[in-house]
Amino acid sequence: MLAGMPPPLNPPDRALPDELAGASSHGYNCRCVAAHFGLDPAPYGVLPACSLTETEYQGLLEEALEIQRTAKHLAAARDIAGAQREYGRMRQLAHRLDRTDLELAAVSDLATVCYSAGDLTKARVCAEAVLNAFRVGVAAVVHFGQYAEIRMMEGSREVAERVLVSLSTEEGDVARARELIAGQRRRAALRKAAEPGQYPRVLLDPHGADELTLRILEARVRVVAGDPAGALAALEDILTALEAIADVEEVRDQVASLQAMARAERAGLRQAGGQDAAARADLVRLDAQHEGRPAAAKFAVDLAADRALGGDFPGAVAAIVAARDELAATGATGDVAEASHALGSLLLLAGDARQARAQFEHAGALWTANGDTPGLRRLDVALARCAAAEGDWATAEEHVTRARESARASGIRLQRLHTDFAAAEIGFARGEDLPAVLDLLLPVALAAADYRFEFASPRARAAWARDVAGPATGLLMALLGQLKEPRLAAELIERTCAVGAYTGAGEPALDLTGTPPTPEPEPVAAGLPLAALGAVTASLPLRLAPPPALRWSPGSPMRLDRWLRLAAERYGLPRPETETVATWPAAEAGRETFVLRYADAGHTYLSWRTADDLDTVHTHPVDAALVATARERLADASPTPREGESVADAVRRALGDDAFGGFAGEQRLARILALNLLPADLVARLRDAAARGRRPLLRVQPSPSLAAVPWGLLALPDRRPDHVLEPGEEGTCFDGDDRVLDVADVSLLAPAGIPRRQPSAAGPPVYLLDPRIPGQSAFGDLGSVLGKQNAASPLIRHLDARLAAGPVRPSAARGLDLVRRTDTDRRLLARLLAEPCSRLVFAGHVSRVRDEHGAQTALHLSCPAELPGTAEPIGAHRPFTAADLALSDVAAMPARVALIGCASAGDFGLAEPFGVLLAAVAAGARLVAATVWALPTSAAVPGADPMAELVIAVDTALAGDDPVTELCAWQRERLARWRERPEPARSPVFWAALTCLDASDDGQTRVR
Repeated sequence: MLAGMPPPLNPPDRALPDELAGASSHGYNCRCVAAHFGLDPAPYGVLPACSLTETEYQGLLEEALEIQRTAKHLAAARDIAGAQREYGRMRQLAHRLDRTDLELAAVSDLATVCYSAGDLTKARVCAEAVLNAFRVGVAAVVHFGQYAEIRMMEGSREVAERVLVSLSTEEGDVARARELIAGQRRRAALRKAAEPGQYPRVLLDPHGADELTLRILEARVRVVAGDPAGALAALEDILTALEAIADVEEVRDQVASLQAMARAERAGLRQAGGQDAAARADLVRLDAQHEGRPAAAKFAVDLAADRALGGDFPGAVAAIVAARDELAATGATGDVAEASHALGSLLLLAGDARQARAQFEHAGALWTANGDTPGLRRLDVALARCAAAEGDWATAEEHVTRARESARASGIRLQRLHTDFAAAEIGFARGEDLPAVLDLLLPVALAAADYRFEFASPRARAAWARDVAGPATGLLMALLGQLKEPRLAAELIERTCAVGAYTGAGEPALDLTGTPPTPEPEPVAAGLPLAALGAVTASLPLRLAPPPALRWSPGSPMRLDRWLRLAAERYGLPRPETETVATWPAAEAGRETFVLRYADAGHTYLSWRTADDLDTVHTHPVDAALVATARERLADASPTPREGESVADAVRRALGDDAFGGFAGEQRLARILALNLLPADLVARLRDAAARGRRPLLRVQPSPSLAAVPWGLLALPDRRPDHVLEPGEEGTCFDGDDRVLDVADVSLLAPAGIPRRQPSAAGPPVYLLDPRIPGQSAFGDLGSVLGKQNAASPLIRHLDARLAAGPVRPSAARGLDLVRRTDTDRRLLARLLAEPCSRLVFAGHVSRVRDEHGAQTALHLSCPAELPGTAEPIGAHRPFTAADLALSDVAAMPARVALIGCASAGDFGLAEPFGVLLAAVAAGARLVAATVWALPTSAAVPGADPMAELVIAVDTALAGDDPVTELCAWQRERLARWRERPEPARSPVFWAALTCLDASDDGQTRVR
């Protein structure tokens, strides 16, 4: 009797093909089909299925399908042993039924299970067996005309090929992986183009779940191809697409599995890129999703490692051991190996190299049994670190050399970067042949730094810079110090300081009078206006580009250029052609100009040179502890509120005797900052330059850790201490009270990587003074910064004088009409800047929205919430961010701009310095006056109006011939008044934060 699918109408009209001779299985029930047509059964054999009744046959078939469902659930829960056991039962029933399609379904699923468990050898055997059996099955289908069968086997082929995609990815065979993915898409298109009824619905992927599976596999391929940033962005899109079909009953289980798969991939990428908090969120969600099932143990390992970094080392070790035991019971040998590797890493971090080695070797034994080549590469790196920790350099070199050779053979460029960095670390620790270490490390550090710019997410870029590129650059700077290579060190500092340029805003993308976007809502943080203000939409068409090509001096190119070419070639980074940008400002006749730059790389490093002698460079390291001390002292004195601190309390603290409220406390701070941050050779040269004639100009580009330093206020030491100073001993290094301002004028340098437009043509000044913010009280967090003004107020008299001298904008009959307007929004700003103007003076609130992304710092204009913009509204008000400025149709900025608000110069404190300060520079401003900390309002000192004095001084200087010189002269006069009578109204807290970013003479006018 023939049970199962109906037989073909006609018997085979040709002899048995050679590929079927001797085969143990030819296809769906093909032996029974042969018997049905009265063919000689000898070549085909006879199976029990041929004697099954229809009822028996259907009963066994239903049992097999139920077993498959059970096995899938066990596999999803990572009960590997249970899943393998069930698939074994399914294969037995497939043999009884002579159902090749069931056999292939079981074996293809087994391939997936084995890959998931880390048993790459068995995964490959199963996947290739499926493809081989499929080819035999196709021959049988053609021979017997059972074409329905091939459609049933096709799904198993797709599953097996996806396993081979993953295996090819593990081996770095990007071309093979992409070829397999392309083949799957091609066949999927053919199935969809076929006539209705030709294929089962599940093979037509009606909801796109199979395509999303391929996209996840493509994300893995992108990582191997050296594009982790693209992979991370792709996973975000995939998770969004999965969420859209999560409630479709037909694919609910498949979607849940894919979501877990994508989140696990994203967590791994986030961890590799240093996004610890984001990775932790993924792992916690996965752990909760699989609570009570073996899968939770896998995520518990990663969470335990994170727990150790939080200080609970014993708890982390215990958690990993418990999770490993649970994983071992399920047969997930790959996960067990990962747990042992994680445990070894913790033990090595704790200094126990012997026990760490035992854990690594346990992982290695499993990886060897599983044929896991990438795992064995990690093993060599781990064992090399163990040997290095014990001073066994020969063994360390042996292991790391093997790891490097494996990475090079794999073609996985990030693996090569990782193993090369491990080799450089070991070579540096050994201390022999340091020039050879430099040859290896310099391209690694440059490539690691440039990989940052491949990420679309600003948080991912910041995390990569902090936790991947940062350690490589820090090691390189230490090596350059030992090799006494100041020029290379200085060039590295200048390249770091060049930052990058935001691109993608060539065409206005934000209509300031159009329909507002609908960003995803996030909770508003407390403590306005200096804390987080809300979220910015994630889809900003702004992308950070690498620094442009730089030039060291007119007569000398950058020595780093050849290393950059080597890094691009070795690690597969694109090197787009860009115009070469000068890294120095123009020299001024009769006046010495000093260029001082700082870069954070573990410790902080500085370089300085003069515009008259660009090829003579001075470099110095500043110990991280000294920088931390300087930052801590400055934070204690600064009026910028700490987390949870009110603005009023912050101002009271800043005006205390130990901060900016008393001369002794302020002088102590100035001395501590100087001793920690200013090198002796620079101090001596500044004094010498001042003694020879005209006051020199000091141009500073601070690192993120030093963004809030008031450079002009720093004291000038007369001698350096010969021992570590105790608190209160700072004065032993000073004979007087000379400050940087006493001997030099000071301004900030703009990063060379920021492109700049031409400024607008000269015209009337534009004033945006203390805008009224919708929904905010005059006395609230976003209330008035200038306080109650009247016709007799100094600021109003100043504005009246401006009006008498000529037109200003917006049009006003009297000075009072320029203050506390309700129409000072982004629409008015766009209209005002569409006409020629000589300067823009803004005085009001400046704050940072909820992110580290510089493009999310904001001015608070009179913008209602319904106006479009990238920031979440704050009640009835929407802040105007740097991103809004970059993306809007606002015309070019005037050459001179004042942004008088809380920490408006805080761009340099961001991982990506592109806030409102540098957005103004990019829009054409050549000089921007701003402040490095939060400005107390005049309410802090009744009877005085220091905020108005600051606005008047800035406006007067911007209208003059040399704003930097004039503002520094004004600050010197303020310093003299402070020395003469140190009282709160004269405190540096009101005027020392002011600084000028001067980009007028650096020749960087260009637009990407």
